[in-house]
Amino acid sequence: MKIAVVLFGLLAWVSCHDENEVLDNAVLEADGQYVNMLASDGCSWHFSVKSGDSTISLAPSDASFKVIEEALGKSDSYYSFTDVHLKYSLTGNKKDVKCGWGHTSQFDEIKVLQIHKR
Repeated sequence: MKIAVVLFGLLAWVSCHDENEVLDNAVLEADGQYVNMLASDGCSWHFSVKSGDSTISLAPSDASFKVIEEALGKSDSYYSFTDVHLKYSLTGNKKDVKCGWGHTSQFDEIKVLQIHKR
């Protein structure tokens, strides 16, 4: 009987884990572009990454800007495309990104772990 109680408790514990832990630990790699198209009514600094037949937009977290500036340098341009290879993890949050005509878009937020120009 004690074995059944222990097995049931273990099963209950395993099934109640937090899914956000998986997001924090998953490290992804992708080729993409670090883009700022605010001057052409697009959106401010974000990443465009191909995913199958579509392109997804990802916003770097505030802490990621230090990593990005160290690798790519500081850019004050309002229209820029930089081909990059990046290693990142999803934070599970959405981030507001300023776009043209006063519009704001919400992109999935990422923590940039490593980035370099292609």
